[in-house]
Amino acid sequence: MTRRITDLRRLFAALTMTGLLAATGPGAALGQGAASLEEITDEMSSESTWGFAAGEAATYSVAIGRFRIGEARLAIEGLEPSGDKDVVQTTLTVDGGPPFFRVEMYLSSWAETGSMRSVRFERTMREGPKRYRDRYVLDHESGTYTAERWSEDLEAFEPSTFEPSGAMPADAIDEIAVLYFVRTLPLQTGDEYVLERYFKPHSNPVVVRVLKREEIRVPAGRFQTIVVEPIIPELGAFQAKKEPRVWITDDERRIIVKLQTSVPVGPVALNLTDYEEGSPSPE
Repeated sequence: MTRRITDLRRLFAALTMTGLLAATGPGAALGQGAASLEEITDEMSSESTWGFAAGEAATYSVAIGRFRIGEARLAIEGLEPSGDKDVVQTTLTVDGGPPFFRVEMYLSSWAETGSMRSVRFERTMREGPKRYRDRYVLDHESGTYTAERWSEDLEAFEPSTFEPSGAMPADAIDEIAVLYFVRTLPLQTGDEYVLERYFKPHSNPVVVRVLKREEIRVPAGRFQTIVVEPIIPELGAFQAKKEPRVWITDDERRIIVKLQTSVPVGPVALNLTDYEEGSPSPE
């Protein structure tokens, strides 16, 4: 049972960097058949890059085989000003695990609407009896990020003693912002993307391969999808040997409808159960 609990904890942690990781710009490599790097870079750096609707929300069931063990939700909370730029807040919530070892995770990202680079990322976790809250502030002027942890005694964030602050790649992004980043890309069968822009350098590179198109059925309905394979060395659930897969709708919405990996007790899947379109995209 200890092995199973550990696998569940790793799975929920892995959800923060699901197999949708891909990027353009510095450090990105394109496979045969993709649009040119210059074309994608120009598109991603334009002020119209953010094309998703505020209020958009996707809900998923989390299951091992036939057994449902939790629920996840990915949502766009809204647009807010930050200095001379606008940022969009997005969140990922995961709640699940066996009754005797609950896992609750709340992730929140703030990313610029034009470049989609991250400016702040927060993580609140509960793993059984353990609870913690981390914050990362990304300073693109200095090219560094600051890691902080919430102090119950001070009732404020303070420099983290669990991980160091440090240098980050240019135009760095966090694990939630990247989920939306990939949805803007021209995913074609045979394409391969290599990401060198995750804000923690030791977690780079992340490779995403576009495998095929496939029609699938999930609780929310039947969808024509693009299947991608994410390879994320730092996360056990998304190592190549686990054969991770992500299904994204093959239309202008690019909805994430299914994610799948494997653990020793069997295949683990997130299946879309509900989707809300949201209001018109921020300009």
